[in-house]
Formats: sequence, C-alpha cells, structure tokens
Amino acid sequence: MRTNHYQRPFGRLTILAMSLAAIHPAHAQEAAATAAAAEPAPAVAAASKRETGIETVVVTAQKRTQNIKEVPLAITVVNAAQLERAGVKDIGDLAKTAAALEFGDQSSTSGPGGSASIRGIGTAVMTTSAEGSVGVVVDGVPQGSTASGLMLDLARVEVLRGPQGTLFGKNASAGVLNMSTQAPMIGETGGNVQLEYKGTYGAAVRSTVNLPINDISALRVSGLVERNEGVYHNVYNDKDSVTDNAGIRLRYLLRPNSDLSINLIGEASNSRGEYATFFAPAIANVTNTAGNHRPLAEFAACGVTVSRTNNQICSDGEELSRSQVRGLSGQVDWTLGNGSTLTSITAYRKRSVGPNSSAIDMSVGYDKIRNLTPDQESKQFSQELRIASPSGRQLEYVAGVFYADSEIDKQTITTIMPNPALPASVPRSIVTDTTEHAQMTTKALFGQATWRFTPATSLIAGLRFTRDAVSADYLQASAVNFAAFSVPTTVKTASGDTHETNVSGKVGLQHTLSKQANVYATLSRGYKGPQIDNDSPVSAATVAGAYTGKLVNPELPTSVELGTKLSLLDRKLDLDLAVFHTKIKDFQEQNCTLTSVGALSCIPLNVPEVTSKGFEADLRARPLPQLQLGLSMAVILDTAYPAGFIFDGGDVGGRRLLYSPKQKVTASADYGWDLPNDYELRAGADLVYKSRVRYCNSVDDNCSFGGHTIPSLRLVLNAPDNKWSAQLYARNLGDKRVPNAIIYPLPGKGAGSGFAYSLGENSFRRVGVTVDYRF
Repeated sequence: MRTNHYQRPFGRLTILAMSLAAIHPAHAQEAAATAAAAEPAPAVAAASKRETGIETVVVTAQKRTQNIKEVPLAITVVNAAQLERAGVKDIGDLAKTAAALEFGDQSSTSGPGGSASIRGIGTAVMTTSAEGSVGVVVDGVPQGSTASGLMLDLARVEVLRGPQGTLFGKNASAGVLNMSTQAPMIGETGGNVQLEYKGTYGAAVRSTVNLPINDISALRVSGLVERNEGVYHNVYNDKDSVTDNAGIRLRYLLRPNSDLSINLIGEASNSRGEYATFFAPAIANVTNTAGNHRPLAEFAACGVTVSRTNNQICSDGEELSRSQVRGLSGQVDWTLGNGSTLTSITAYRKRSVGPNSSAIDMSVGYDKIRNLTPDQESKQFSQELRIASPSGRQLEYVAGVFYADSEIDKQTITTIMPNPALPASVPRSIVTDTTEHAQMTTKALFGQATWRFTPATSLIAGLRFTRDAVSADYLQASAVNFAAFSVPTTVKTASGDTHETNVSGKVGLQHTLSKQANVYATLSRGYKGPQIDNDSPVSAATVAGAYTGKLVNPELPTSVELGTKLSLLDRKLDLDLAVFHTKIKDFQEQNCTLTSVGALSCIPLNVPEVTSKGFEADLRARPLPQLQLGLSMAVILDTAYPAGFIFDGGDVGGRRLLYSPKQKVTASADYGWDLPNDYELRAGADLVYKSRVRYCNSVDDNCSFGGHTIPSLRLVLNAPDNKWSAQLYARNLGDKRVPNAIIYPLPGKGAGSGFAYSLGENSFRRVGVTVDYRF
C-alpha cells in the first residue's frame, strides 16, 4: 500500500488545525483555511487507501467557522481542488461551478464581479455611484469596485444565496461570493510550481511557497504570470488579441500565543490587453434602418466574415486596455477570557484603469468611434469590528460595526467622426470629454444570533442598521467641428447627493431531524444602496448649464427560503435542497444603448418589482472510494420585467432579466486508478448545461443565446509521494461560441445594423497541459 507524501505531515496538521478551532474560536477561520491548504487536491492526490465517505466541508458564511451541514442557507462550496479541476483562473470562471451563479461581460470599467448574478438577479453596473448586487468578499474584506478578478491561491469559494444584507451589507442583495485564500502554515516549509501550456493560445506560470519565520509565525507568497491569446483576431493588422496578467499575494501569520492571531495580507495585480476591442460582429444586416450603411458588405470589404462564430474584427485604431489593483489588509483575532472572539479587519484597496483606448466602430469605414479612458481610479477603505460568542452554546451570536468609504474618479473621451463625404453641414468630428466623481460612505451596526431553545430546534434572528451617504458630480464638455469652423465648446454639469437609512434583517427556524438530516426556513430582507444618475439630465439638456442628478432608489429584496440538508448512505452522499421566493422592490437596472452615431449610453433606472423563485439542489457523492461526483442544479422561474415595461422603445414586459437562464446544471466526475510503482492515474469530466439566456434588452430574439451544453475532459498522472503531476485537459470540447454579452446595434453602423458578441476564453475550445512540481 502506498502512503501519500502529503498525508504524513499534512494529515497531522489538519487534525491539529481542527482541534485548535474547536478549543480556540479565535483561530477557527484560520484553522479551517490551514487545513484546506494542507489537504491534497482530490484531482491530483493519490492513495490506494482512499476515503470512503464525503469529506467535511467547512465554511465561514455566518462569520464563524461551521460545518456546511449546520448552516441554514443554500451554499455552493468550491474548494481548491475543484477550482483546479474546473480550470477556474478568473472570477467569471466560477459560473462553471455553481448553477445559481452567472456572469455577464466583465470588460466594463466598473470592475470584475460587478456583472455577477445569483438566482437570476444581478446588476452589470457602470454608473460610478452604483454597486453590484452580488458582493465579492476576500478574506473578510468586501472588494466593491476594486476586485482584481484573478483567482490566486484560493482555499475555497462559497457562493451564498441572497439577500445577505444582515452580515455582509448593502452590496449583497442577490448574494455573496465569499472567498478564502490559503493561510500560511507555521512550522512547515514547502510550495509548488505549476506550468501551463495552452498551445498557440498562451501559457502561465503559478507558484506558491510557504516559509516558517520562527515557531510563532510564517509567510506565504503566491504569484502568477500568464498570457492569453487568440480570443479575437484583428484582420487589419493580422494580430491576435493578447492579454497579459500578473499577480502576487503575500500573507503573513503571527500567532504569539493561543489566544491571539494576526494576519497581514498584501496583494498586487496588473492586466494589459492589446490588439482587440471587446466584441466582434456576429450578425450583420444588408442595410441598416436609415439606409446609410451596408454593414455586411462593409465588413466583407474589411476582410471580416460575419457569423455567430466569428471572432474577427477590423480596427485601424489603437486597442489597449490596462488595469492595476493594490490591496492591504490586517486581521486580528483575540480570544477573550469568556471564550468569545474579538475580530478586527482593516483594509485599503485601490483599482486603477487606463489609459485605455478602443476603436469600437468595428471597421475602417466612416462613422468612426474612438474611446479613450485616460484614467479611472477606485479607492476604498473599510473597517469591521465584531465579536462572536463561543460555538456550541445554547445562545450563539455575532455582532459588530462596519465602516467603509469609497471614492471613484473617471474621465472618458469619446470622439465620433461621421462620413466625410457628406455635405459640409454634417460635423466632421464630435468630441465629448466627461469627468465623473462619486463618493459613497457606509456606516452599519449588525448582529445575528442563534438560540437553541430545544436540543433539536433553533431560532435564528438578525438585524443590520445601515446609514449611507452618496454623492456624485458629472461634467461634460462637447466640441463639434465642421469642415470650415468649430462650434464653441458646450459645458454641462450635473450633481446630486442623498442619505439613506435602512434596517435589514433575517429570521428563521432550523430543526435537526437526525445526525443525517435537518430542515430550515428563513425570511430575509436585504438592501442595496441608492445611486445618482447624472447622465440622464445632461443628455436631455439642449443647452449648457448646471443640472440636478436623479435619484435611483435603493433596491429592497425580500426572500423566503425553505431547505433541507441530508447525509445519506453512510456519508457517501450529501444532498442539499432548497426552494426560494424572492421579491425585489425597485430593482436597480440600467438601459445601455448606442446613440444614433454609435456612442454607448447607459442610463440607470428602477424596475418597480421583480420576482425570482425556484428550486436548487447541490449534490456531493463518493459511491466508490476512487470515484467522486458533484452536481449543482438550479431551476429559476419568473425573473421577468413587469408588463408594459419599456426598454429602448420596446416593451420587454414578461421577458426574463439578463443573464437569467431558466435551467442550469453543472456536473463533475473524477475517478482514480492505482498504477504500478505507486503512480496514479485520474480521469475527470465536467459539464455545464444552460437553457436560453438573454444578453441584451431588445425584443429581438437575436439578443438571446439558445440552450447549450459544454463538456470538458481531463487526464492526470500523479507521481509517487505526489511530488509531481501532469494533466492534459480539453475544455469546451464542442467549441461552442457562447458570448459573455451581446451588443446592438453594431457600433458605427446605426440602428437595425445587427448584433455583436463579446467573447472570452471560455467561448472557445482549449486544449492544454499543466505540470505541477511540489517541494
């Protein structure tokens, strides 16, 4: 019988970490992360003496470490091994692992994560004073508009269904992506290097090292460098698009005694893209509505063959996108004399975008549109202080205060150059320079308690009091130049501010039927803060001047969830089931359209009422010691606009919200064989099925993408003692060209011209090899 190299020191470390969590709640979250870091990934770990049941899944969904089976909430947990198997490299890839989670286009300057939706509810935000409906939290720090998007050295991701306003605040009305990075391991030296080769589509190097500083502290350093190529091809200069990403995280752990733990985390990431705009023409009509463009012929003349599988563009402008993220955080956990845990998390984050430039007219013809973002900067400071009672008591509670201050500055210059062959009365160029500033301040008091009034039955209750202050300023300077003269620059300004007070909360009951089964019922009220719309009054104004911004009301969801969590067949099968009904008052949406000359205009607004209801199931199974199975399924009903609701001149009443499939299933399977000389071979498969999804808000059916299935395969060889492994993978085997977003009409081609697809790596078949070396 072979013994896994990792099972000797790391197996003992796992037991020690779990014991520490049980004795000292201050270290519970740290211990869980340490254990997760120590456990070998099922996709690459090898042992003939395998586990026969489902491994225990530990989460921090309620700001304390708990077994997932004890949490009265629908949760999908993706651990480090599952992230690796599914090829999750950025935040949008998480949609492959959880049926309830979807992502729209992430190329907007609002930041990755802003386009997420859970149970069909989400907002792809572009307004500077807006936040997403799905909160992204990493190591206890809300990311807001400063999320990097890179998935670097994660221990696990918890997909929490919403609303999660009680414990996670105002930007969690649809749910939360609660992520934990791998914690340093005191007394252990080790690490790994992973090389990934994607053929002509790029390569990556990822590495992690764990260094003990002394007997009370350790440092963990993780980094990556990667190149992604070939999502788009620019026929004008015969260049494939290229995106270079690089990131590093340093995490330092100091544990001077059993009652005190200090975690310091610093991270930095850069991203740079060249040679492509963010969409390609998929449908081009013979003529547009006005008859002044022949889109199909114009693209053909430029060398682009338009089709639903097309990734060609034709651009004679500079195509460049850049972003940087920097973050620092410190967490202190202190166990008090009565066993309670006092936690403080202080963080500062900054995300800088630009200078970015794109030629979004999609061809070298007339009606050119050039976008330049010289600079966009998002800064956020946050502080959370909370206290948690010891676990296992009749009354358990978490209570705290939270403060966050966010500031966003953005400048955009759009240049439109109409057809120079038209009469002199037609402008030769229109240059619009907009400068925006927004500031959002949040103060909150929160608490949640669980009272076990019988050994089997618990009452859950929580409240959050939130005070928001939002202000936004907007300046637009427009210059119109004709063949013989220029019109004086027109300056319009708008500003607005608002204060909002909200009380959100949660009540529920949980009943334990046996060690293998429990049921729960919860009623939750959420909150998403207000926005200031300065774009609408400026766009509607015909003369220069100062105008008042419009208030976009807060989003208020109310959700009922009934669920059960079952462990069956001697822990060979875990099954979580939930039914839900969520009604959202003043759902925050935005109507993004292209103006007659092709400039993108996004106007935030409130939809009076939206409902999401349905059924979910998460399954984890190990029917055989060498076989692991996973399944996540969501059936999401309704999520429709109310009758008579108008978008871009069309009645979308009764149509589903964007990024809201009616059915979605994600499934995975992994099987291992012991080979001679202590080698191991593992084979795995993943599958994602989605029903039809709407990607833009036109009544035209071309705004939707039909139901589809995406399978992926992998084959892994593990060396003795797990010192190295090699994996061959094939993702999106059918090369299904699923878009991240659909844009209409074609920029620069006018109304009725056609549709364009925004694509990503997952829109293509990818075959590659990864090699891991562990030391």
